[in-house]
Amino acid sequence: MACGRMRSTCGARVGAGARRERRARGRWSVRARAETDVSERTMRLLSSIERGDGGERALGAGGQTTVDALRALDGRWAALRALEGGGRRQDDGPEFTRRRLGRGVEDALTASDSATDATGVFDVAVCGGTLGILAATALQRRGAKVCVIERGPLAGRDQEWNVSRKEIEELATLGVLSKEDVEACVMIEFNPIRCGFNGNGGKDLMTRDILNTGVSPARLVERCRARFEDAGGVVFERAVLGGVDIYDDGAVLDVSGKSVNARLVIDCMGFASPIVRQIRGKQKPDGVCVVVGSCAEGFKENTGADLIYTTTDIEEDFSGQYFWEAFPASTGPDHRTTYMFTYMDAQDPRPSVAAILENYWDYMPKYQNLESMDDVRLKRVLFGLFPTYRDSPLQTEFDRVLQIGDASGIQSPLSFGGLAAILRHLGRITCAVEEALDSDCLDRNALRAVNEYQPALSAAWLFQRCMMVPHDAKPKRDFINKLMTINFGVMDNLGEDVLRPFLQDVVTFKGLGKTLISMTLTKPLFVPNILLQAGPGPIADWFKHFAMLGVYDSLSTLALKALDATAPTEVGAFGFLSPRQKFMLRRKCEAIVYGAGRDHTA
Repeated sequence: MACGRMRSTCGARVGAGARRERRARGRWSVRARAETDVSERTMRLLSSIERGDGGERALGAGGQTTVDALRALDGRWAALRALEGGGRRQDDGPEFTRRRLGRGVEDALTASDSATDATGVFDVAVCGGTLGILAATALQRRGAKVCVIERGPLAGRDQEWNVSRKEIEELATLGVLSKEDVEACVMIEFNPIRCGFNGNGGKDLMTRDILNTGVSPARLVERCRARFEDAGGVVFERAVLGGVDIYDDGAVLDVSGKSVNARLVIDCMGFASPIVRQIRGKQKPDGVCVVVGSCAEGFKENTGADLIYTTTDIEEDFSGQYFWEAFPASTGPDHRTTYMFTYMDAQDPRPSVAAILENYWDYMPKYQNLESMDDVRLKRVLFGLFPTYRDSPLQTEFDRVLQIGDASGIQSPLSFGGLAAILRHLGRITCAVEEALDSDCLDRNALRAVNEYQPALSAAWLFQRCMMVPHDAKPKRDFINKLMTINFGVMDNLGEDVLRPFLQDVVTFKGLGKTLISMTLTKPLFVPNILLQAGPGPIADWFKHFAMLGVYDSLSTLALKALDATAPTEVGAFGFLSPRQKFMLRRKCEAIVYGAGRDHTA
């Protein structure tokens, strides 16, 4: 599940001859175009989109929808597939972040003048502003001195991000936005939400109020920025981060040739962060989700949403399953967003993003009950590549540097929801950073405690593994659709307390345990197929995380009580602990709560 979700009833207007032609084009596009240029059709469709306001585009995944952006993304995808793999080795990456001796911040301030540095020392420098502005605003309004560094304009994109109402309202709870601001950012809400899989006999699952709130990134970033700057925050936009030097007394950041000094650097630059690249080196991603899609106008059927849906079985030509999601857009009554996505490994035979986009043009009309793409007018085309690593969350290799959001790998390997992951962890991160600054716990070991092991996150890897066909495997074409139909049917029968958390990316020991037992009892003959598809190694590794999920679940109630008892405003039974000991204890308790999938109760 990736991004947001929804769709209308699929028809079968395309005739047999057209279907054969489409299948032939699909085979050609994946094989022949895997390493070649963008097709004439894609260039024509992309060039048909008018920019509209003529202004600058926000950067980041999905921010650019030009042919050049598509080629650049495919260049990065080819580079990922060419990596050697193996464990991460920090010395493989470029030296972007450097450990220096001495008191460099003090020296930088002594040597600076108004032409090069008039900012003093920030408590926190947030690198990457599109989502980083959320954390920056939370910290600034709680008393920290914060700056945001963004390589492009600090602005949200012209699309909608789907979250649940409770998630976006968390921004008001944390003081990032007012309640009025939150309401202004909500552009559309829709129900019902559907999940359905090809060959399930029409037994689609219907639910409500999950990822059904469309939020405007443009308004969200604009209003957060206003509150951030009103509270004294500083924004450096269209600013190139050239490197980070870590000294005993702080970090000195090269920002477009000028020095910015901070006690702590928060890396919110996403998957492509140069700091993350340095830490991971030549490590090959364990999984990749490729997403392509569009927002278009002219849909006659535009009610309801799809959370996850399939209309085909595994594609033989690249051993992958296409999934869909769709939902109404707020820009017009006949405007609709549709995404097609697939999970893959990062092996060399995998197709290019341009080839997958070519298949999107072929398959989308059937999915949305159109004769052809000519039935609608494109407003935007979106494409993105989301790599994930099993050794996540990413633990920093440096003092005074902390990864958050997609840079930290904290997002689900199923949904890849950057905004949802930030919102879910924003309260935890804000408190942890505030306490780290107050207790001077800014060394590598202390900051690693902020992103500790979480079995709920690690346990989700098996689901992605089962939805991803290894490049050299040949399972039955309907395997994934059968698995999804059985799994969702079992969870639906077990009730809302099992189904809804899973649909919201919350993996719990009780819910997962009930699902596994019920699936084994009701579909015993299908279980060996799952074991064969996943492989013995991943299954054994998953059971390890599942066992730890049980341990964390049993400790989570106690951990929640300990968090209350060790709050900064409390002395209580833990008054004998030093500030560092209390900091480390609270991070361990948070890891247990979030690692047990109880973050929604934290």
